[in-house]
Amino acid sequence: MRQLFLISSILGLTLAAGCKKDAAVSTTPTPAPVAAEPDPEPETEPVVKEEPKNLEIQKNVIRLKPGIKILFETDSAALVASSNEILDEVASVMDQNQRIRIRVEGHTDNTGKADHNKELSGKRAESVMAYLVGKGVAQERLESTGCGQDVPVADNANDDGRQQNRRVEFVILRKRRKAEPCQVYKPRERRNQGAEAAAPAAPTP
Repeated sequence: MRQLFLISSILGLTLAAGCKKDAAVSTTPTPAPVAAEPDPEPETEPVVKEEPKNLEIQKNVIRLKPGIKILFETDSAALVASSNEILDEVASVMDQNQRIRIRVEGHTDNTGKADHNKELSGKRAESVMAYLVGKGVAQERLESTGCGQDVPVADNANDDGRQQNRRVEFVILRKRRKAEPCQVYKPRERRNQGAEAAAPAAPTP
């Protein structure tokens, strides 16, 4: 009887230990599933409440309307006060479209030395970016680059062409499509790639 009692006791302890082990395993919380990253933003035009007076808003670029110029002091990166209204509109577009980022690209004509024009265009792009930051646009939503005289959109042989080449563009940066800097951009079209992008458009006969 005593042996039977001991065997029953041992079996009881073994079963109790097993139950505790099973209970411990069964109460372990299941790890939460890892949330999937949100899809990149759709490639649509920025939305604004009212059409800007000075800007043309397109899917991949914010451009100045014909005849509108961001002006700087001669051979300087200092903005002329008349440019403030234009840049205020750019800041407003950014404020109304919090998900977009832009690259400010500065361009010059071919007057003077190429290396000087490259440096000057970079400083001018930085001045524009600094103005936008001063208007409340977050620094991380902006970048800038100077393209110098390498990307003309008109003939540098005449004054009208040189004026067109002295410009600032605001390129919209997308997560799923890398926008290479300093490319010729045509309205409603993707930016051209390769050496053809740097060539000026052929004059209309």
